[in-house]
Amino acid sequence: MKLKAVVLVLISISVSHIISAQVQWGVKAGGNLSGMLLKDEGGYVKIKLRPGFHLGGTAELALADKFSLQPSLLLTSKGFTIDKSGGAQYLYGVDRIKFTSYYIELPVNFIFKPQAGNGKMLLGAGPYFAYGLGGRWKAEANGMSVTGKLKFINDFSSADSSIGGNSRTVPYTKPFDFGANILIGYEFSKNLYIHLNGQLGLLDVDMSYDGVSDETSSLKTVQGGLSIGYRF
Repeated sequence: MKLKAVVLVLISISVSHIISAQVQWGVKAGGNLSGMLLKDEGGYVKIKLRPGFHLGGTAELALADKFSLQPSLLLTSKGFTIDKSGGAQYLYGVDRIKFTSYYIELPVNFIFKPQAGNGKMLLGAGPYFAYGLGGRWKAEANGMSVTGKLKFINDFSSADSSIGGNSRTVPYTKPFDFGANILIGYEFSKNLYIHLNGQLGLLDVDMSYDGVSDETSSLKTVQGGLSIGYRF
């Protein structure tokens, strides 16, 4: 038993050393343009993209020569704008509504890094997982505006006392989102890199109403962005 315990300790130390030697930690930040694929009974509604940001930490694990795995933990802002010109007929008396939402996001990208000049190309893809924290909305009409809060919610109950009121809180979408990433970029020497990335949500994040889902409507997130990162 003692020998078995010693072997297990040695294995754990060895694995920990190998992983720590291969993992590089870093930071990443950048800007986004995001929107929604918003479909109702009349078809897809034309939306306008909203600017946002992302920032957080990264880890990169070398898998093989030229291949690595890069998970990141990010605070990300997303959103979209709808107005009458986009065909949203339900905007009674309102010219436009702007939504800004905030997520904790975990993209996990598999990266291919071929040599290119003094640096390396970055070609990547993988899934992302996101959870909504909250946000704000702004409605504009006749040169005036009203603002309030967004609440992520799976099911909107007409009896929910947290909706409306003095806080002007409105239901938004389901909090959990999942989708696919792609990226292309360049890694300079000394671990500085830059890349363009795109996201497509694969889940319908439209909430249900009093336990009933609307089969005629759907909401899926889309986003593009530019990131600058550095690994230590």
